[in-house]
Amino acid sequence: MITPHSHSPGTKPETAVPVTARDLWALAGYTAFAGVLLAPLRHYVGKPKQVRRAKFKHDSFPLSTYPMFSTDRKGRIIVPHVVGLTAEGERIFLHHRHYGTGGLNQVRKQIARGVRGGHAAAIAQRYANSLAAERQEGRVNGSSAGAIRRRREAAVVSVLVVRSRFIFADYFSAGEHSILPKEETVRARCVVGGTAELVEEPTA
Repeated sequence: MITPHSHSPGTKPETAVPVTARDLWALAGYTAFAGVLLAPLRHYVGKPKQVRRAKFKHDSFPLSTYPMFSTDRKGRIIVPHVVGLTAEGERIFLHHRHYGTGGLNQVRKQIARGVRGGHAAAIAQRYANSLAAERQEGRVNGSSAGAIRRRREAAVVSVLVVRSRFIFADYFSAGEHSILPKEETVRARCVVGGTAELVEEPTA
């Protein structure tokens, strides 16, 4: 008679595989890896909604709170980048695709290399020409992210190539003016539709 606990001849009952030290080390590694991936979320947890929104809005070019960009910087960083100005003096960060089709970091490095090499005017001219061409095409209608960005950029009247010094604590703190650099030097400017010129002018 075969009972529920009996086994056929020649087979062994199944037994649980014991957990080894190697398994524990692998589990610890996976846990640590997940912790690193989720670490940036600590900037948003437990904060009021308006602070989280401001933080998300500012966590972008040219700075980011993600550790690979923000650690080991001694609380400050100098960044060559491009700014658009409206007739009212509002600062608008222009999309990197006005300069090149590569990714954000690739274009950022190209701009930094160009500024160091004395080509700031060419960079300003390239951005200004792209803005002018975009306006002629009239691609500002629609509700897509690109259309919204183009409508915002349509108000830009001049382009500045600047070298800015940012203080992380100030830049990433909530507040209307936290996105402004601590110090800034204009290296080139170009009116949209005009010709770029090299300058050396502290603005902040």
